[in-house]
Amino acid sequence: MAEREFEITTNVYIFAGVGALLLGGLGAAGLGGVANTLSAAVVGALAGGILGFYFK
Repeated sequence: MAEREFEITTNVYIFAGVGALLLGGLGAAGLGGVANTLSAAVVGALAGGILGFYFK
């Protein structure tokens, strides 16, 4: 299997920011509360950041 090198580019930051906004907004609207909103935003940022690694 080919070895792939991961580097943090602007795509990673963009995807992480969009993921945090989307899931944070959905968490705020659906669940409410600061803790639920922050946890949804963190999960969105992690998922978006991982997607940013693959879309260069």
